[in-house]
Amino acid sequence: MAPVEAEKFLSYEAGPEVEEFANALDDCLSPPLSNEERRERIIDLPRKYYENAIRRLAQVRPRMTRNGQDDVDMDADDDGTNSNPASAELVKRLEREAQTWDLLRRLLPLRYASSDDGQSASKTEQSSVDSGDLFKSFLASDSSARERQAVIQWLQSNASSGPDINELAHELQQNADRGDIIAHGWLHTRSSIKLRKGVTAWPHLLDRQSPAIATSFHTSDGSPLVTQLDPDAATRQGRKLEPQDEYFERAIWLGCWEHLRRGSSLESIREWCQERTEMWRAISTSAILLSADDSQGVTDTKPASLALWRRMCFSLSRSGGCDDYERAVYGVLSGDIPSVEKVALNWDDFLFANYNALLRTQLDNYILGQCPADVASNLTQSFPSFDAIQFHGEPSTVDMRLIRALEANPQIKDEANEPNKALQASLISKEIGQHLYQQGFIISSGANHNESALYRSEPSKLEVNKERFFQSTQHYGLRIVAHIYLLINLLDKLNSKDDSLAPAYSPPEMRRSQQNLIAGYANYLRLAEFHELIPLYCSILEPPRSYEVLSYNLIPENEASRRLLQLRLIKKAGIDVLEFVKTQAWLLFDDLGPAQHGCPAKEGFSIIEPGPPTSRSGRPVRPDFFGDDERFVDQAHENLIRSLEWLVLVQETWPNVLSMGTKIYKFFLRNMHLSAARQLMKRVPFSEVLHAATEENGDEIELYEDIPEFWARQLDRRGIRDVTPQQALSDARNFRELENLVRALDSLETVASLAELTNEYAKIENPGAGTAMILTRDRDQKKNREFWNAIGDEVKNTKENMQPLLKNWLLVGIEEGDQELQDLRQAYLPETVLAYVGTLHFAGTGLSRDNLLECMELASIVAERDSDLSVAFLEAGRMKELVEVFAASSKALAISTGEKRTASTGSKKLREMGWSRDLWSVRP
Repeated sequence: MAPVEAEKFLSYEAGPEVEEFANALDDCLSPPLSNEERRERIIDLPRKYYENAIRRLAQVRPRMTRNGQDDVDMDADDDGTNSNPASAELVKRLEREAQTWDLLRRLLPLRYASSDDGQSASKTEQSSVDSGDLFKSFLASDSSARERQAVIQWLQSNASSGPDINELAHELQQNADRGDIIAHGWLHTRSSIKLRKGVTAWPHLLDRQSPAIATSFHTSDGSPLVTQLDPDAATRQGRKLEPQDEYFERAIWLGCWEHLRRGSSLESIREWCQERTEMWRAISTSAILLSADDSQGVTDTKPASLALWRRMCFSLSRSGGCDDYERAVYGVLSGDIPSVEKVALNWDDFLFANYNALLRTQLDNYILGQCPADVASNLTQSFPSFDAIQFHGEPSTVDMRLIRALEANPQIKDEANEPNKALQASLISKEIGQHLYQQGFIISSGANHNESALYRSEPSKLEVNKERFFQSTQHYGLRIVAHIYLLINLLDKLNSKDDSLAPAYSPPEMRRSQQNLIAGYANYLRLAEFHELIPLYCSILEPPRSYEVLSYNLIPENEASRRLLQLRLIKKAGIDVLEFVKTQAWLLFDDLGPAQHGCPAKEGFSIIEPGPPTSRSGRPVRPDFFGDDERFVDQAHENLIRSLEWLVLVQETWPNVLSMGTKIYKFFLRNMHLSAARQLMKRVPFSEVLHAATEENGDEIELYEDIPEFWARQLDRRGIRDVTPQQALSDARNFRELENLVRALDSLETVASLAELTNEYAKIENPGAGTAMILTRDRDQKKNREFWNAIGDEVKNTKENMQPLLKNWLLVGIEEGDQELQDLRQAYLPETVLAYVGTLHFAGTGLSRDNLLECMELASIVAERDSDLSVAFLEAGRMKELVEVFAASSKALAISTGEKRTASTGSKKLREMGWSRDLWSVRP
């Protein structure tokens, strides 16, 4: 992998969480479980992922603090986190991830409740009514209220991870000019009142002293000062406190707001207020307190009193109090929105203001339903309250419209478009399917050229705001969205519900785009070298997409042992191994593009040197006509070969190896991809396929029978019914004959390359006077003999490899109507035979005249009446060239005076064929 830029380092992390997430998922999918047991385990996955994120966050925070302390001596005023922006960014990222899993672990049990959960809710409602627990009864009766409470508690939990409340109020406390004293109320205002009373010797309330008191009694900054110290004095009198006490008052209300915002229990609020001798504030919040831990709900109070209490709080939120935080406190308690939004700082605060209002409006409606009709009517007519449901409009779409409104809010627009927040918003508004659809589009559109086949996405006109989604390089985000997709997808399948992610009315490409998340994550696992995890995630996908993703991510594997391991893992994951390897081969073959018409090799295949043949060298074969680098093969072609290697590993697929191998050979040869064809010949030889079919060891010639009955036995033994014996016979024959061509060409190239080196060895045979003084003649001659022996061995191999091409090569397949084989025969056979004659000519003039005799024997074969070779040369219009090379060979044989590098005078070949060297000798 290329080096990662510093600012992008976090995007490429592959920590232990990758494997831990997979292990938790595997625990849900692998064991034989009932649907209910599996549902419970899947529902519990977000909790495990949440705890995993919390653990990683706890590990990072101390490290960040330690790193920050390194610079304390340099600049004590700098925040420690600023000294390590990478750690600070990682902390934010982990906090957001933990929040996402926390939200999901709260919502999924509500949205995918089992039938037992529904019955339990009914029983809870009845028991709550009987016991007088109004709030629990309300929640049990309304599923939307339960979900809104879950979101509120999630928001409260998020807020509770913020700074300590005392730290938030610290600056206000300092401005209150009272040192560390946090109790005893308005100290400065009390002192001013006492001072006035002392100066005037007045023992009663100041406002009774004189009518002019209202104009003569002021704060230190000149504002009218209250004359009494009861909590609502400032509101009732329309006067102010001393500036220091106003800071003190604001600090207390800020603390109360934070406690309500964080869902603190009543005990925590009481303790906090008691420290400040302000217990009345805790009491005023206690009627209906929505705590994060469900420790406090509704007090044991009559419904009418609770309804009236809410309306009093609403009145104070709109027209009471001297501070925004005070009004926000009463706004939270009454379910008001504007007063709470006034102190909101972020996306969570704004969502809390609205969801709190919606839930309290629903609760108020329920409470009024528990009151006598006349009491409820009197309350609603006499005391106004904020109706959040009416304010937001149509209940069925309120969540979506609320999220849209938050996205349009200039104060939080940037935060709302942050990928984690956008994901959380889609979960809350139940638009997660659309969000994952767009996220999948972003992932596929950001793929590079090598990854494009993995997604196979059609061009789309979908326009999305990219800022709202994780980019393809942000693999941590890809991990999150991929697991959210699979969680919901698995639950949808278990509950037999409509597809919540891609409903029937959604665009046809929606499902595939969502599945791109799994495809992209599997690709990341490959890059991160977690190959063993890929089958697990592919098992989430439906065929054939699961086969596609497996194919592109496992095709790089080139070790047989690793491939066998993957096949075992694929089977364990519940994926059809047979279909996988078949599909993989077809997919990679399809990636070559649409079928081409014509055969470029008919015009372009040429391996012999131009010009007329000579008696000395004939028409030499061009060396290295396969290519300069034997190992270089185009990646697409390499993948095709690997797909056949995967096929061979599954015993039942040998017919597919033959049929697909034939197609691949045809493609390689038609387009003159000779190096790829040679690699296929070496790595997937016909003999190996034959052994896989017969499961017998032995020579290919001994095992192979070119009759349908032979293949029928192999098919029956494996129970293969989708291939006929005749088809297996035809594919085997074509595969074998095309392999024979490549093998022959490989031998011809080897001899041609060795022939090119003969000039260097000629110098050793005929050293000059100076050379004899440097080189040891015996050593050089030994080296020379070894070289020519090697040539002799390769010439022998060439003769053996050429034999299958000299009689009826590909003719049976052509007679069966295969036009591609006809084109290949025309393109390759004449040129290859000419190259073979050239090779024999070289061997005849360099090794032994016997090779020239074999040229003459080949000429006689061509001249036979039923020779298919002569027909091939006539159809190709190259009979003249063939005659010329034979004539050059005969001339070379005639003028050859003896054996160059062989002492044999009566070889077995001569005796078998009835040849005589003397017949061709020309004597003076």
